[in-house]
Amino acid sequence: MGLAMAPLGFYFGFVSTAMPILLSAKGVSVDEISKISFIGFSPSFWAFLLCPILDVGFTKRTYALVFAAISAVCLGTCTLLTGSLPAFTAVLTLGCAATVIFGNAVQGWLPDVIEDKHYSAVGGTSNIANLGAAGLFAWLTVRLMHVMPAPAAGAVLGLLVLAPTLMLFRIGVPARPTRGAKEVFGSFFRDLYRVSKTRSCLFGLMCFLSPAACFAMTNLFSSLGGDFRASEGWVAAVNGPYVAVVCSLGCGAGIWFCQRYPRRTVYVVAGFGGAAAALALIWVPHTLAYYALGVLAYNFFQGINYTAFSAFEYEIVGPGNPLAATQMALLTATANAPISYMTRIDGHFYGKHGLPGMLGVDAGASILTGILLLVLFRKMATRVMGEAEPVLLVGG
Repeated sequence: MGLAMAPLGFYFGFVSTAMPILLSAKGVSVDEISKISFIGFSPSFWAFLLCPILDVGFTKRTYALVFAAISAVCLGTCTLLTGSLPAFTAVLTLGCAATVIFGNAVQGWLPDVIEDKHYSAVGGTSNIANLGAAGLFAWLTVRLMHVMPAPAAGAVLGLLVLAPTLMLFRIGVPARPTRGAKEVFGSFFRDLYRVSKTRSCLFGLMCFLSPAACFAMTNLFSSLGGDFRASEGWVAAVNGPYVAVVCSLGCGAGIWFCQRYPRRTVYVVAGFGGAAAALALIWVPHTLAYYALGVLAYNFFQGINYTAFSAFEYEIVGPGNPLAATQMALLTATANAPISYMTRIDGHFYGKHGLPGMLGVDAGASILTGILLLVLFRKMATRVMGEAEPVLLVGG
């Protein structure tokens, strides 16, 4: 079921890897690329405000198909606009918003068709689809843009984004919402408060809003080929298919860890691994081989981290939640916020202090906030997920 999330990976793979390569080839600076990435990726933390529509009128499957189509059109159009950065950024942002809503539509009904014991496995397969698809799609985008005219490449890429949505027809049909738009949007903030006030949700928000394990360098590694004397072809290969394989392995390892340790702990500790990889890249020789090793190590820990995130998210929402899509949107938005702001911070530090400044601030933020979170977790209840919590009710 998690593989149906591949369109999300395709679009974010374009934003995080293919876009920096394509813009770098046109002479756009790393600092400017980080600004475009910050804006283009920003719907990942504000588009959840639009997600109550997923609890109105149509099934989540219908919404998923519609917003996947919008995402596909926007991505294809972006390939035609690399010469006009304002237009490129605007279309990129619109497509990202549609992609976020698509992802929440799919994720919002999964807790109703899977059992708690399968949360880690579905979290792992979701992120194999998300991260693995991102790497493969980014590599394919760069290749197609070199061997095909831009309109043809854009059309092919758009169709590829739509293709995985066929799997949505193999997942159990989600219930059709019974509430109207006025009721849903009128009670949105009250409902948001209700779903976020449980202790387990507060744990998740505390984890996800911090930069402890946001892995923001993933959005900028592909723009650093010049710093490591790596050709565009090798940069695309390392950040594309090689990252896809390594991320998938990390997601699989994440399943193993999440079945044996608290999911929130796995989430944070994986961030320490990514920080170590980033710090190592400061001092190792700046060659292709070390670039590849550093990027792949960073992405392996990202795979572990993302599986922990998804499993923890499913655990928080649980089955039979009438506001599942809204709560998933809140948690996902919270986790995406540090990715976006750290991408901009990392790019700014690159402009001021070069590669060491960028990698140092990224790793330092992860280590410092990660340690603080682990200390707080140790002082809080160790069995939060096992404690009884108030039943979530709608209305009244």
